[in-house]
Amino acid sequence: MVLGDFDESYRATAGVDLSAVAMNIDAFTPVILTVIDLGGQEDFSQLRTQYYKGAHYSVLVYDITRRRTFECLPSWYAGIIENIGVKGSSKDSLPGVLVGNKIDLDATREVSTKEGRLYADLIGWDFYESSAKTGENVKDIFDYISKKLYSMFPPRTKR
Repeated sequence: MVLGDFDESYRATAGVDLSAVAMNIDAFTPVILTVIDLGGQEDFSQLRTQYYKGAHYSVLVYDITRRRTFECLPSWYAGIIENIGVKGSSKDSLPGVLVGNKIDLDATREVSTKEGRLYADLIGWDFYESSAKTGENVKDIFDYISKKLYSMFPPRTKR
């Protein structure tokens, strides 16, 4: 689910999935985000790196019910920074947000909110938890990203 109905038959992204998301920052300001969903499986690590170049923002998503996905975050983050060519501290790196997904399954949580927030702080990113299934916080995350990117890359005025 990007913004819309949850597909019960959805399986984790294997490879790459591209989407365009139309948003409104306010009543007068439409934006379109190009979302590139890159599968986290190790088999696709070389494929992922081809899509990093030219990125303006990054979202790392882990499954709160599967600690292994949380443990992959440092590797995924390093791959992004290495392949985008951003140097310096995390505060100077590519802006992004860390998302702990599947909060609708909180009873089977393996990664605490505190752990997620601490990792987000470590890399200098904002933090959210969400549920793609229920939609909880999904729109908030996309609104946040849209506003952040719009402030970073305002439209050029015609001369």
